[in-house]
Amino acid sequence: MDLALKRLLLVRSRSEGKEACDVGAVTVNGTRAKASTEVHVGDRIGIEYANRSLAIELTGDVGSNVSRAQAKTLYRVLRDDRAPGVDA
Repeated sequence: MDLALKRLLLVRSRSEGKEACDVGAVTVNGTRAKASTEVHVGDRIGIEYANRSLAIELTGDVGSNVSRAQAKTLYRVLRDDRAPGVDA
């Protein structure tokens, strides 16, 4: 999970992804995810940031390194709620 979050550019580093999992800010298919949780195409991932709540569905395999341009094609956004006054 931590590596997938990094490869999808949803966190800045793998350690940030691990920390998010450790504090319970990441779910996979509605279940709290550990950093070691494996993800597959079709999985729904929820991430709770400080000022943002994001839900995505994986549409591609994140098993290997991907380019920045390709990363955004591997998921679709289901929900992106930002706190009032927070810019994109």
